[in-house]
Amino acid sequence: MNTLHVAFFSGDITRSGGTENVSIMIANALADRQDPDIRISFISLFEEKSEPFFPIDPRIGRFTVYPTVTHGIQHYFDTVRRLKRIVKDQHVDILVDIDGILDIYSLPLKRSTGVKVISWEHFNYHQNPGVPYRKLTRRWAARKADAIVTLTEADKKLYEDNAHPKCPVIAIPNPMQQITPEPVYDADSRTIVSSGRLTYQKGFDMLVDVAAQVLPKHPDWRWLVLGEGEDRPMLEEKIAKAGLGKQLILKGRVDNMADYYRKAAMFVMTSRFEGLPMVLLEAKAYKLPIVSFDCETGPAEIVIDGVNGDLVKTGDIADMAERVSLLINDGERRVRYSAHADEGMDCFDRASIIAQWNRLLKGDE
Repeated sequence: MNTLHVAFFSGDITRSGGTENVSIMIANALADRQDPDIRISFISLFEEKSEPFFPIDPRIGRFTVYPTVTHGIQHYFDTVRRLKRIVKDQHVDILVDIDGILDIYSLPLKRSTGVKVISWEHFNYHQNPGVPYRKLTRRWAARKADAIVTLTEADKKLYEDNAHPKCPVIAIPNPMQQITPEPVYDADSRTIVSSGRLTYQKGFDMLVDVAAQVLPKHPDWRWLVLGEGEDRPMLEEKIAKAGLGKQLILKGRVDNMADYYRKAAMFVMTSRFEGLPMVLLEAKAYKLPIVSFDCETGPAEIVIDGVNGDLVKTGDIADMAERVSLLINDGERRVRYSAHADEGMDCFDRASIIAQWNRLLKGDE
């Protein structure tokens, strides 16, 4: 049997976002199986950093469509041409588009190269962050892709009910990390942690509004935001106006996220929308109590409300502030939530998720 070359296609695999995190996690695990029948690579439109934020297994090849940062639909035909050359030269059999918007470049290659295309949805069917023509690519994928992978059963149903796909739609969740050494919850911590790219989707502007209601009443607490992004200037101005500069701190891109999770009292997520948020799975892996907006897909499949976290109606600043304050004031509640962090996590078992991907790539799914 010939080796099956699977290339995960990314905008920029060196970024520090949840999409890059889970994609590298899956690719590394597939490479670690040392299956001689599968070769794994990454193809990025470009790589802004010389080294990826999340470590990539050295057995995994890396290719770029452009040698430098290149944005814009005006480069569409050149991008398709360049991608086609990589696919043909590297004998790529399957392209896994780790952002559905990349389908616009990969789907045109099916006829001329014979490559199979798997569209991996990291948001949800109703969300079109940053790109108005994402709706069109989803409908195109529904007609032309070889498979669509969603992160939740709820999103799978949204695709089937709205796009009427001609290809299989398969729900494969993100895996929960295995942490060593075993995390020990710090019941004495006075630190709240949030993480993610500083973008509209992640709702850090609302996080500042929540913090403005919470932190002044608790001067011995601080709130750290881990991540970088285009909203930083706006957030810095908003934090300064709220007088929170000494308590609400934008830490930027950090290399030692595990250290922050291990020393945190709780994790808070204020996203407007998600697919299946890796940050919540990471927080649970470190046994952190969670307070999260209950956006359309994701949080409700990770957090059991009132058992290991609190779910809040998306955008309800007052209720979010109240739930965060409740955990600050009730140490026993925090410890109880931490003790139940693993409940409901069986479906996020890493080994079973990697097995699902392996079956899909080999055509057994």
